[in-house]
Amino acid sequence: MNMNRRNSAAIILIIGCVLSGCGPSPALWPTTTLMLLGPTPDPTMAQVSIPTDLMTPAPTPTELVTAVSFPPAVEGTYTINGSSPDGKAYSRKLTITLNSENSGGSKKQPIYQLAWDDGTNGAGILIKDARATNFLAASFGGSSCGAVFYSIDPATITLTGTRLKLNKPEIGSETASPTIMRSTLEGDYDLKGFNTNGSEYKGTLSITRHGMENVWQLTWYVMQPYDGIGISINKSLFAAAFGGEGCGVSVDEVKQDGSLHATWAIWAGHQVGEETAIK
Repeated sequence: MNMNRRNSAAIILIIGCVLSGCGPSPALWPTTTLMLLGPTPDPTMAQVSIPTDLMTPAPTPTELVTAVSFPPAVEGTYTINGSSPDGKAYSRKLTITLNSENSGGSKKQPIYQLAWDDGTNGAGILIKDARATNFLAASFGGSSCGAVFYSIDPATITLTGTRLKLNKPEIGSETASPTIMRSTLEGDYDLKGFNTNGSEYKGTLSITRHGMENVWQLTWYVMQPYDGIGISINKSLFAAAFGGEGCGVSVDEVKQDGSLHATWAIWAGHQVGEETAIK
């Protein structure tokens, strides 16, 4: 009987030591690694949703608009037949020459002078789109006029532009990044650009549809607002004119036979004009 009591007491003592820690130092005991689980999501927390129209995978980016490394011979005198935005037919002459000073261009992107026989003057550069189609992109009107020729990144709708002014033909650069994700040109952009001398400027750009499907209203804000008109030529090329009344932009596709087929628009207009120029 006493032996049984002693055995029972020993068993109770051993169990008590295990529970109270009176045994060997914890460092001598085998340790078990615990897997820590993250907190259970709070069902009351707002979840971020993606608009349905933006969930479609973005298209594979294509090559953006670039300068023409080996420009076609566009110099010469052309006979033009066209239709103005109001539908009236017209005929006139156009002379294109290479800017003798080429002060703001380069060997890869020379500047051309355009002179119409009605007294209108312009300046242009040769570019090509994602399909390697050559275009003569031009700004025309008075000395205060200018134009920006943008390439469109189809994946992000970011606009990368080459800017050209008439008062002193020089090439600048400009990038407009959408402030939010979207799939169309219409909306607001953060703007960053560089002048020919390397000085930087920043601002905003707003684009809204204006009249026809391929005509747009633009408002740049760099220290102060500037309004303009834009025309979308295809899914990768977008051109815009600024500078006020009488300023315009023209994008001429250079055909294999040397002729030019132009789409053009004038500041504050609502429609485009078209013309064909043959040497």
